[in-house]
Amino acid sequence: MNLVINTTTLSGTGVTQVAVSFIYECIGFPENIYHVFLSKTVSKEIDVYDFPDNFHFYQFENHPLYGLKGFSVRKQLRKLEKLINPDIVFSVFGPSCWTPQTKHVTGFANSYYVYPESPFFKKISFKDVLRINLMKIAHRFFLKRNGKYFICETDDMSKRLSAFLDISKSDIFTVSNTYNRYFEENAISSKKHLLPVPEENEYRFLSLASFDIHKNLTIINEIVPILNDRKLGKNVKFVLTVDPDKYERYFSDEAKAKIINLGRVDVKDCPQLYSECNALFLPTLIESFSANYPEAMKMGVPILTSHYSFAKSICENAALYFDPLDAKDIQSKIEDIITNENLSELLIENGKQRIKAFGNAEIRAKRYLDVFKSI
Repeated sequence: MNLVINTTTLSGTGVTQVAVSFIYECIGFPENIYHVFLSKTVSKEIDVYDFPDNFHFYQFENHPLYGLKGFSVRKQLRKLEKLINPDIVFSVFGPSCWTPQTKHVTGFANSYYVYPESPFFKKISFKDVLRINLMKIAHRFFLKRNGKYFICETDDMSKRLSAFLDISKSDIFTVSNTYNRYFEENAISSKKHLLPVPEENEYRFLSLASFDIHKNLTIINEIVPILNDRKLGKNVKFVLTVDPDKYERYFSDEAKAKIINLGRVDVKDCPQLYSECNALFLPTLIESFSANYPEAMKMGVPILTSHYSFAKSICENAALYFDPLDAKDIQSKIEDIITNENLSELLIENGKQRIKAFGNAEIRAKRYLDVFKSI
């Protein structure tokens, strides 16, 4: 195939990681020619000298939507497409804000647009709800105008996207996200430790997430007092990776006594961090996909997470679910996991089976390419 990989709209951390991973994995499929359109953010993560001669890179300094510069970018995109004459254009995540003339596949991962029932919307301001709804209208228009085919990261998202855009399910494909390549490597050290030496009977719950409203991490402020009253015989600690300023601002003193906050952690250090914790704790209110789930499965730690469809579609029977707005329910599930060793082992074993559905980054890339071939 003669393939265009379009990343010109990407700037966020998660979408950039997916794009960069896919681009690098394409090296292992030399039968194709790759024309890669790079945003400034993606360009910083790519060393063009790592790639063989069947890769061609094009730098874009501006977003294709905004103002006169956006007009210039769209004109350049149309010119390049005509010159390249690709079999497929793949916009890793959309909307692309540009309508290719050839067959166009767009990745979709905006959970805000397809989970309107999420309690997240009750936690943000009216102004933010209005902003999201206006963007939802605009993005729905561009998604439908810019292309016909879509890729989502879960079956649940694919079904919801079909309803959101009012398009046939046959034009939507599911290719799961997965863990980072660092989890394939032997990234655990017996000498390097990110956390202090555990105290006696310490049980660590890892929340590997930035401080965003939808991550719902402040529920820890309500959980800790309940746990303190219960006197479990286990010293429960929550390991966070949030910005220090927000940590100081949003967490109570009582909660801080049960928290180890590391601040931002490099992706390459994440396997080590999992190895020093006992379970994954993710009380999130809304997601398209969280790589934390397959990461935990890969690292053999049990998962405690929210009881919503986006989580269940990913984890299935490999997680213990709770109501993320009910501190008592969360406390009950925490007690279950730390007192019932058989339950913990069952979740880990189920995770080992479930992770086979995700594959690794190479398998994800092959699934993308298989979708393009089928189209």
